[in-house]
Amino acid sequence: MRRRIKMRNKGMPFLAIFLLAYGIGHAQQIKHDSVLSFTLKAAQEYALVNSPTMKNSKLDVESAKKKIWESTAIGLPQVNSKMAFSYDLAIPDLVNEFSSFTSLGKWMYGVDQYLAATSGNPAFGHISAPDPNQTTATENQLKWGLTYDVTVSELLFNSSYIVGLETVKIFKEYTEKNSEVSEHDISESVSNAYYLVLIAEENKTILDSSYVNTQKILDYITRINKEGQNENTDIDQMQLTVSTIKNALDKLTSQLEVARNLLKFQMGVDISKKIVLTDNLETLLVPADLASLATKEFKLENNTDYMLTDIVVKLNKANLKLQKTTLLPDIAAYYDHQWNFNKNSFSFQPPDIIGVSMNIPIFGSGLKLAKISQMKIALDKAKNVQYQVSSGLQTSFLNDKSTYIAAFNNFLTKKKNVVLAEKIYDKNVTKYKEGTIGSLELTLAQNQYLQAQADYYTSILDLTTAKSKFEKILK
Repeated sequence: MRRRIKMRNKGMPFLAIFLLAYGIGHAQQIKHDSVLSFTLKAAQEYALVNSPTMKNSKLDVESAKKKIWESTAIGLPQVNSKMAFSYDLAIPDLVNEFSSFTSLGKWMYGVDQYLAATSGNPAFGHISAPDPNQTTATENQLKWGLTYDVTVSELLFNSSYIVGLETVKIFKEYTEKNSEVSEHDISESVSNAYYLVLIAEENKTILDSSYVNTQKILDYITRINKEGQNENTDIDQMQLTVSTIKNALDKLTSQLEVARNLLKFQMGVDISKKIVLTDNLETLLVPADLASLATKEFKLENNTDYMLTDIVVKLNKANLKLQKTTLLPDIAAYYDHQWNFNKNSFSFQPPDIIGVSMNIPIFGSGLKLAKISQMKIALDKAKNVQYQVSSGLQTSFLNDKSTYIAAFNNFLTKKKNVVLAEKIYDKNVTKYKEGTIGSLELTLAQNQYLQAQADYYTSILDLTTAKSKFEKILK
């Protein structure tokens, strides 16, 4: 099939609409200086690495992994320290009374001796006599205090902790599956955009050829007009055609540049880089491959959107289980050691403490039961959504398959029509040169050919869009 004019006389409005409406895709690069070359598959792979959407999706997965460790660390030994300094503006009376002795030891020794003498209890009278050289603490020494505490704690039993770990693991699974959904969305947009640019490029190539051929016909008509073999209206008609094609070509050139820039933006490619698409429509749209795609079966359990709903159900089950665990007690062990840097200050806390604590929920006025009921409702809603998505996906599969088959059949028909229209146009060009038909018949044949070309590329856009959508629901 020779490549000739492929546009209506009014330009190519359908291409302008599609260039602005369709999404743009992404790729893997083969670098040659400032030129980046992409196949369709490479474009999709490049997008999965460089697309800002995918970068954020992967960061979400990484964040979920850190969340798992955060939750795990709660149940591991915890070590905390605290340093405290205090200064009393006035010494309490009790401390003043204690400081009237040479030391606390002297005071306690005196009390012990007094109790031993008056009570006759053998439990008293055993405190050793203090050092007579020991000095009495000054008021300033009693006013300040400096302590340093180290506490080690360990969670012995906490049902919320166990279920919480399960919940964050499910959440991680959700972010990973959501990342897969993003991959499929990006791959679909890449495919649509890649085909869009290919169609624009091929349109431009054919339109360039059509412009040259039509210009030659105009030159021929002008030459024979000087010989009186045709009318001036023939020249006017052909000049109008040439002008229309030239205007459409200029518009298409601008639209193609816009499409490439949008593609680079979506891919994350520097706008100053030049991109070259190495695949072509003929190799990508193989009729046998397109026909085999229509025979694919839909498996609901393999669909990522359905998998997401399944994970949401599991997540709601875990949340319900987590809420129920709030009715159970928590048990923790701890050890505390304190350093007192002012030996003259009074502290009734021993330097070393070890203990076990238990938090037992007794009565909460139905608050926790209300929350459990809410979690049950949320679980029921998640199951309803899952059923709805399941039904919707199966319906969408049938609709998308039907749309794809119709688009494929339309594509085959339009492809045949453009071949026939070109043959008719070529024969009419020959007849016009032979003088057997007039300019009106030639113009009609040319418009028919242009319309066939426009319909053909519209069918390609419809087919590739339907193909991408159908392939996505199969994933």
